[in-house]
Amino acid sequence: MLANKSSLKRRLQIVELVRKRGEVSVEELSQAFDVSSVTIRTDLTYLEEQRYLIRSFGKARYLAQKPGDNVLVPTADGAARKASETAIARLAAEAVDDHESVMMGAGEVVHKIIPFLSDCSNLALLVQDVAMAQTAQRFLQCELLLTGGQLEPSATAMTGPDAEASVTRRSIDLCFLEASGLDRDGNLLCADPAVARVFQVARQTATRTVVVAYQPQLNERDGEVFAKLAEVDALLIDDGIDPPTMELMPARGLELHRRESGILEYRRLKKSR
Repeated sequence: MLANKSSLKRRLQIVELVRKRGEVSVEELSQAFDVSSVTIRTDLTYLEEQRYLIRSFGKARYLAQKPGDNVLVPTADGAARKASETAIARLAAEAVDDHESVMMGAGEVVHKIIPFLSDCSNLALLVQDVAMAQTAQRFLQCELLLTGGQLEPSATAMTGPDAEASVTRRSIDLCFLEASGLDRDGNLLCADPAVARVFQVARQTATRTVVVAYQPQLNERDGEVFAKLAEVDALLIDDGIDPPTMELMPARGLELHRRESGILEYRRLKKSR
């Protein structure tokens, strides 16, 4: 288990490093992470298969989009998204403290948070997605609970009245929820209405709520509302969002706390006494 955790963390760090520099040699990575060049090449092979980067003449190169290079455009888009989602997950994980009860709502970015919790101790994790349970078993040593509920064909997220009731019965210190969009009234949206209903209950039950999103679309209710911007404690998104979306944040009670690795972290404005 420890080898898996250390390998994953190193690979995530490699993606971040290559993303920042654009290109890094195998030798530089070997020295930076204090592992053999064979280990680094294994990491790079995996990351190339996952479309995070490409290898060329002993170097790892980030898949940045190039004008006129049509062959790489779809791959670059996928790699850029994965890198941004990983960066969002890494920063979001910093909100978790030891001994906390944490609810993980369904979503790809939320799923990516789990390996970053490997250094936390005595966590109680409540997960809505059965795939997340497998990830948690692989990388974490913690109390692990499933919300239970209904599983639709080919779905991995548990929903329905049983899932909602299960969340309500728990004492939750922090919940992570993922938004697919938001509207001009500052409502956070989820594309799946059944998942959104579980999110609503989680937000109401948890002491703190952190929402993550990759380029949430500003639209008029193309999805189900699960929370208002003013009701969440933090929002982490990539800086690829458009200006109108960005302007919504301060108007709805969120202020920019930090900007790091292309990620924006907004936090609820503290009320002055």
